[in-house]
Amino acid sequence: METTRLALFSEFIGQLHPLLIHFPIGILLMAVALQFFQIFSKKDFYATISLLVFIGSILAGISCLAGWFLASSGDYNDQIVFFHRWSGITTFILALTSYFWIRYRNYLFALLLILIIFTSHYGSILTYGEGYFLKPKIDSSVMVIAKNRRLLKIENSKGETITSYYPYEDQIAPILKTKCYSCHSIQKKKGGLRLDSEFFIRKGGKHGRVFIHGNSLKSHLYAYLIKPDDDDLHMPPIGKKQLTLLEIQFIEKWISIGAPFGEVVQKMVLPPNDLTSSAIDLPKSDLIPVENQLDIAPLSPTENLVLGKLKEAKISIVSSGAKNQWISLNFINVKSDFNALLAQSKSIKTHVTELKLNHFDPIDFSALRDFSNLRILNLGHTNLQDIDLVNLQGLGQLEQLNLYGTKITDAGLMKLAECQRLKVLYLWDTKVSAIGINELKKKRPQLKIESGQFTFKLADTNLPKRLDSNK
Repeated sequence: METTRLALFSEFIGQLHPLLIHFPIGILLMAVALQFFQIFSKKDFYATISLLVFIGSILAGISCLAGWFLASSGDYNDQIVFFHRWSGITTFILALTSYFWIRYRNYLFALLLILIIFTSHYGSILTYGEGYFLKPKIDSSVMVIAKNRRLLKIENSKGETITSYYPYEDQIAPILKTKCYSCHSIQKKKGGLRLDSEFFIRKGGKHGRVFIHGNSLKSHLYAYLIKPDDDDLHMPPIGKKQLTLLEIQFIEKWISIGAPFGEVVQKMVLPPNDLTSSAIDLPKSDLIPVENQLDIAPLSPTENLVLGKLKEAKISIVSSGAKNQWISLNFINVKSDFNALLAQSKSIKTHVTELKLNHFDPIDFSALRDFSNLRILNLGHTNLQDIDLVNLQGLGQLEQLNLYGTKITDAGLMKLAECQRLKVLYLWDTKVSAIGINELKKKRPQLKIESGQFTFKLADTNLPKRLDSNK
């Protein structure tokens, strides 16, 4: 029991290090600046400088102690911790020496300034990752979109269209690098977790594996992203740059198809004019392009009140648009009163452009008729049946529909021909046949349908040149 209390106490003290360290740095830098100002101004600030050095030295010693406890957690790179720790201790000793050895204070302060910079450099690597202040601040979603434009080989085999792409390398790795590496890489591995290579992602951390093949809801890598912001398990933590809606969707889809690290070969049903093309683009974004957005007024005070109540009910909400007038609702964290909350969402129906209702049963699908501006709808693994698809025919803005894991058949599929703006349809693990898909394609030749017939090729870890070519 005493050991546990001591461990908790040391952990608490260690967590204070990032807060405490700023005080001695600021105070000692102030003393150094005042010392050199004294030299050029010929004014006497001896007493003030000595007081600053004394206070800064004491706080530096306390910060070193807290940092020692923090490093003992094992969440950080040992080599970088070694340099940061001992340069910090040397800084403390040098500052304390300069308090007593006044005669050589000018020289000691010059060394102290260099040590503070050196120590802070390694501290920034442990906190933010290597090269944080030098690397360009490019959003990962931009990197993903850029890489998605690579040419993908299409082959016709027995009348089938085959596409191949690299979801981990092109989509997932850029997201992890910009949003997760600062806490989960070789420099810093919070919770014993590293996300900077396939080996460590598969290995997981102190709390086990971070993903389960084909099940995003039970995978911490995805489930923690969509938890409410005030949840202790929400990732990234408050204060860190959050993932965009598009990035979260990429991770969800990657896990849902089995979290492949190598090449993915997928059978797709494409429009006839695409069959002659030498390449296709992966979907660049599930977000609504600004130029395609309708111009409607921002949410009224009453609508904002409804939005607040929905958030209190654990519905994940993402706003977009110049006036935050477009709303995405994700019901993934809702545990009860699902249909009542869906009905309540109708109060802001004109603002809702995306609904994620997957993994709920039963759902009152008639409530969907009123969401006239709905662009993206996810009904995967719900109680959806053929008869329910009539409720979607009036959604004139619907562009993307996900029906994976439902019981719809060829008969119900034909009802979707009435959705004139529908561009992408996901039919993984349904009862729809190839014949039914072809019949729908006759009526909607421009519709892209993904039936989820994936095969994976093992990643070739012996070909680093391919990765370098995409940087």
